[in-house]
This record gives sequence, C-alpha cells and structure tokens, in this order.
Amino acid sequence: MKQGTIELIFFALIFLSLQFWWVRMTIKNGRTGEVDKWGQKTNKNELNELEKAKKDLEKLFRS
Repeated sequence: MKQGTIELIFFALIFLSLQFWWVRMTIKNGRTGEVDKWGQKTNKNELNELEKAKKDLEKLFRS
C-alpha cells in the first residue's frame, strides 16, 4: 500500500457518510427551499416580510 491510502479511504468514508446524511435530511424536511440553514421549516409570512423590507431598502439606496 502506498503512503496516504488509509487517509484517503478515511476521508472518502466521511464524505460519503455526510452525503448520505444530507440527502436523508433533505428528504425528511421536504423541499430544500422551505428549510432554512439550520434545518428548520421557514414561515412563508416571515419570508414575505423580509422580501418587502429588502425591496424597501433597495428603493432607499437607489434614490
């Protein structure tokens, strides 16, 4: 065995396990657009308020 083979296998196993976990959590939580970065379901009303505030700020900066 060449030097570094065990380390590469170790990192490959970690990568595959994280991929499996990510796919499982994505399926469990439903569509990815409805989940925030912490894996919690987002409230559509909050998103609308944020979008409205963002548009208002963009109007202010353009003036």
